[in-house]
Amino acid sequence: MEDRNMKICSKKDIKFITGIMAASVLLGGCTANINTNSNVLKEDPNAKTSINLNEVTTTDFDQDEMDKLYREYCFNILSQTVKDYGSEDNVMISPASIMMALDMVAAGAKGESLDQLTNLFAAGKGPLTQQAYASALMDKINEAEDVEFSCANAVWANKTLLGNAVNLDYVQYIQDTFNADYRVQEFGDKTVNEINGWVDDHTDHMIKEVISELSPETVMVLVNAISFDGDWANPYEEDQVEEGEFTKYNGEVQTVKFLHETGSSYYETEKATGFLKAYEGGQYGFLAILPSDETISANEFVKNFSAEDYEEFIASQTYDYSVYTMIPEFESDFEMEMGNTLANLGVGDIMDGDTADLSGIAGAPGDLFVSKVLHKTHIEVDAEGTRAAAVTAVLVDGNCAEPIQQEFRSVECDRPFAYAIVDMSTMTPIFIGTVNAV
Repeated sequence: MEDRNMKICSKKDIKFITGIMAASVLLGGCTANINTNSNVLKEDPNAKTSINLNEVTTTDFDQDEMDKLYREYCFNILSQTVKDYGSEDNVMISPASIMMALDMVAAGAKGESLDQLTNLFAAGKGPLTQQAYASALMDKINEAEDVEFSCANAVWANKTLLGNAVNLDYVQYIQDTFNADYRVQEFGDKTVNEINGWVDDHTDHMIKEVISELSPETVMVLVNAISFDGDWANPYEEDQVEEGEFTKYNGEVQTVKFLHETGSSYYETEKATGFLKAYEGGQYGFLAILPSDETISANEFVKNFSAEDYEEFIASQTYDYSVYTMIPEFESDFEMEMGNTLANLGVGDIMDGDTADLSGIAGAPGDLFVSKVLHKTHIEVDAEGTRAAAVTAVLVDGNCAEPIQQEFRSVECDRPFAYAIVDMSTMTPIFIGTVNAV
């Protein structure tokens, strides 16, 4: 058996993919059979994860504190995504999907790699608390009532390349904590079709494909899928749907269908106004955020709309007014490679073969590192409700009494605006995005 302190293979020898929401993650794993191929990782009988499963399942956390940290992460990553995207097209990400996928990576990370991943989501808190929070969020999504909301995970391990190298403690952890279905097989076209079929099924057919092929060096694919399908608690009637003009970020005018009604939930700060419309069951809602500055695009707006701005915004909610609201029906897709975005947010070590430590998954420190983080999303908003899904793929290479008189307000989203699908009890976003064109 090779010395575990030596590099097992070159940077091109092994690949991983990790996924979220309808996402795929490639990581290093194990099989029941040892392969004699020299590129196969060798089993380390002393391998341990840094995060103890039993400790995570018994870890308590302050819900309000962790929700606030999660909201901070949401707007940090949205702002950075828009800055790195460099376009005024519509953007939508699922912070929850990205978190789930990267927390599965974090479960096998150690040292600075683990600290950076943990601090992306919950700065100042330890990995046990963050992992417990992510697991609880997944359970909450799957237990949602009156809307179709699901979060599922599956893992494919390459039987040919992995041998017995995967840390079985890690496998047990992702199975128990993230309910991951673990599969071992020889990779090929059949595996590609199986993974994409699973993604299609678990995103309610909104995302058809996450990978087009698997290279001979790919050793593991982890997939997390989240899908949402919710009807409005109060659907728009026929006379509340009418054509109108939407002014795009570049000044062009589009004729689109608008959904309008009069409600009472209203938000207003110096930077934006907005409203919240509930989905069936009242647990989740659609939050519209309309910039006060009519001259900027929604993307330009969110670049400078901080977590602190969001906290001020949601704290401004009032029911003191009769509020006329208007949003366009829209449908959009978004995809982006997010490796630079994560690095810009301080998660750089896992993407550097010299500094990454994912040895809790397989191999020794430096054997595995993240090479790409791909994120795809889809959303449809109409008179009946909203459908949304996302996929994140992380590619990991191996280095080895009387009526009250009310004032009137209006929020008419006939120009670029931002939005989020939020948990109405905590105002934590599951999806968040911008509309610059319909």
